[in-house]
Amino acid sequence: MSVFRTYKSLILQKPVWKKIAEEISLEVSLGRWTVGSIIPNEIDLAKRYKVSRDTMRKALTYLTQQGLFERKPHIGTRVKSRTRTGKFLSELDGIRDIDHYGNQYPRKIQNVTQLVVDEELTERLSLKPGDLVIRFKNIRVASEKVQETVVVTYVYIPTEAAEVLEIVKKRPEELIITLAEEVLGRECDEVKQTFSGTIMPDEVADLFKVPHGTAALKIIRNYMDVRGRTIVASESFHTADRFSFSVAVKKKKY
Repeated sequence: MSVFRTYKSLILQKPVWKKIAEEISLEVSLGRWTVGSIIPNEIDLAKRYKVSRDTMRKALTYLTQQGLFERKPHIGTRVKSRTRTGKFLSELDGIRDIDHYGNQYPRKIQNVTQLVVDEELTERLSLKPGDLVIRFKNIRVASEKVQETVVVTYVYIPTEAAEVLEIVKKRPEELIITLAEEVLGRECDEVKQTFSGTIMPDEVADLFKVPHGTAALKIIRNYMDVRGRTIVASESFHTADRFSFSVAVKKKKY
């Protein structure tokens, strides 16, 4: 097994407590527990999520450090914020972790179409004008039972990577970029990202079931090989009130 394959398998082995933390974080962002309310105790939560109390304690401690909760003796765990205010980008260990937020949720692929890259797409996504690409909507939902939209992504892949659309049905837990690398035989060497505030397109707002004109966080990503050729390009939309990150910078000492 190559070093690259070994690396990919290692990053998929996420600690159970962190998976639980992500599930709880999502539930808070979706309004299961409102800001200021007290959530169930460790024992009850451990039973609900079918994990040990120690695992649940680690998850809650982590989310408390991230600013989601406030824990006080004899009172319990209170919801402090709907979104984590701790690290996000600074926690990423590699290229695959960039898609960490959305990849933990079930995927739905819709509206597969083939198109020629025009000037507008070239400017917006840094795609090569005149190239033939496949575009589809990659929708992540809260769970198989709770079909609430978490993130909407428009994905663009080369037409020669069309096989990805069949493979993803058999391997739904894997990232599109990972599958595209295998099909094309090219490894991702660099990811360019652009984060910006925007207004949701009406189609996206309808998927989130929010009013037209709702604010959103838009993330454009371009996954490129060592020669600078695009393997996958994507444009993701998150509701602005469910997604935030902050970065702390310390003065360098000389």
